[in-house]
Amino acid sequence: QGFRHGKQIKADKKMKPISDLPFGKTNVYCYHDDTLITSPSCNADDYGQLGWPLCTPEEQIAVQCFDEMWRVDVGFNMVERNGKMSCPVKVLKEGGEMKLKNMDVHVKWGGVHLLAGDDYETEYFEEGVHYESTGKYSKKKGFRARFIGNKMEYDCFFCDIYMGDQIMNPWPDKNHNCPEDSEYNHNEDDMESSDMD
Repeated sequence: QGFRHGKQIKADKKMKPISDLPFGKTNVYCYHDDTLITSPSCNADDYGQLGWPLCTPEEQIAVQCFDEMWRVDVGFNMVERNGKMSCPVKVLKEGGEMKLKNMDVHVKWGGVHLLAGDDYETEYFEEGVHYESTGKYSKKKGFRARFIGNKMEYDCFFCDIYMGDQIMNPWPDKNHNCPEDSEYNHNEDDMESSDMD
């Protein structure tokens, strides 16, 4: 299969140097999604054959491969009997998980009104009126709060993650507890398909 992206990284002590490196390669490219330059669909020229200098062990680099440049996974859970809400978050950038504690990342809690037909409305909650925060962000449980408003006023609930004023999860995904067949749930498919066109 291969990977879609890669970036140069500082080689780990365990990686370098590869002793007795016999050659260096240049003009590396593949016509198909291959990871081995020995594949018939790939091209790689030896430095030595072209009369260019060979690579030395000190010149070796490491490349980290990954499929997604950026992904934000946001979940949502609500305990019906006591209104406790949790919003776990995982942010991947260039294949590595980012640490959110030192970033200006915060949560916005909200409710959904499912309207007639395929329509719906969302409403962000106000702290102290609709919910109370319960502790700081933790890597295991994410953001936590307790809903203190009237549950009967909303059909379902959600959380969004922001960095400063910028929303990090613009499409509804698993960040809510709306019914599977609700339009709020189906909206992500519409947005994803139109996004890929």
